[in-house]
Amino acid sequence: MTLDRRDFLKLAGAAGLAVTTLPGLPGSARAQSDPSGPYWVFVHAGGGWDPTLLCDPKGRADEEAEDPLNMYFTDQIGTAGNLRYAPVGMNQQFFDKHHQRTLVINGVDTQTNNHDAGVRHTFSGKLAQGHPALAALIAGESRDQPMAFISNGGYDVTGGLVAPTRVGNIGAVSRIAWPNSINGAPDGPPFHREPTLDRIRQAMNRRKGVVETQSDLPRHRHGISQLFTARTGQNTLRRLTEVLPGEFDRARLKRQSQVACAAFAAGISRSANLTLGGFDTHGNHDDSHIPRMAELLAGVDFLWDEAERQGIADDLIVMMGSDFGRTPGYNNGNGKDHWAITSVLLMGRGVPGNRVIGETNARHVPIPLDSATGRPAADPDKGMRIQPGHIHRALRRLAGLPEDVDRMFPIEARAEFDLLAS
Repeated sequence: MTLDRRDFLKLAGAAGLAVTTLPGLPGSARAQSDPSGPYWVFVHAGGGWDPTLLCDPKGRADEEAEDPLNMYFTDQIGTAGNLRYAPVGMNQQFFDKHHQRTLVINGVDTQTNNHDAGVRHTFSGKLAQGHPALAALIAGESRDQPMAFISNGGYDVTGGLVAPTRVGNIGAVSRIAWPNSINGAPDGPPFHREPTLDRIRQAMNRRKGVVETQSDLPRHRHGISQLFTARTGQNTLRRLTEVLPGEFDRARLKRQSQVACAAFAAGISRSANLTLGGFDTHGNHDDSHIPRMAELLAGVDFLWDEAERQGIADDLIVMMGSDFGRTPGYNNGNGKDHWAITSVLLMGRGVPGNRVIGETNARHVPIPLDSATGRPAADPDKGMRIQPGHIHRALRRLAGLPEDVDRMFPIEARAEFDLLAS
């Protein structure tokens, strides 16, 4: 027998794949997506990272400093091009290698100390609930791709634009991609010989035509097409099996990167969420946070290496962010608590690298900016704070999203200066 819908969905669940796409924005007419990119990766440092241990360094002047923000010294702060970094973890290796493609945005005000709200604001550009992630907006323009939006967690609300694909047991994908193979391998023994399989396909296609003529609603026709694609096994997931690495890295973020880059290279995906938790360090901050930050940077460095290996690095765009920042100073448990001020890193195609936008003072409080120039305001009382919405307005333009996206999911934050202007 061919793989029926129930068995297909069982296998999809085993593989962690959500394979039924949704109809997208009402009233919008979109052509088939261009599989050649750009490709978007959104990296979430779960729990609220500390930018002063990364790209907005604040050291202490000497050992006698009272209530220091960090234990390293000011004269230890490193530089890579125009970027400054804290002298901890693998910051030096990362920024020395990637500063030319990296834009640092400091002093970003998430306007919240709540985890859910902070993640939503950072990755959708809006504090209110229900706003779709930028990854979903981008994937919604490419919803004909079977894994348009891959999510490993983080903020993946879609607003009904596209179904997120959650990749769990990637080894089961081959069984879905090659449904006529007994062992799930492209060269494995078949359930049916090819002539028999052709007759089955022809009969199912005739049945599909009959069913489609009985429906006048585009949504129903789309669902019928998805069902018959699943039943006949005519899906493009087999392209993914051809480019997946033979061995996956044990590190979580690196493994996520391998799957995302393979899906991009196969032309079946447009955006991906990568996540690494463990940044909510209310106790023993330095001992816990610095190794986690190093793991995060090692994962993003691996992402770029993997993109190079798959031949898609020139078309890759990466956004790195977190729920919010950490307090300017330590609590009684040598930890740091929630702080609304954070940083965002952008990298890749269309991003002016080796550049810093936004400043904070010695206590990690944003310095108000001139809304026309993006530089510190002459009159701080009339200046603005960068919010995630400002960043998302610029990223929407970079992504070339249509006007109907802004009408349905508006962002109020506005600035005269373009954060992505070179």
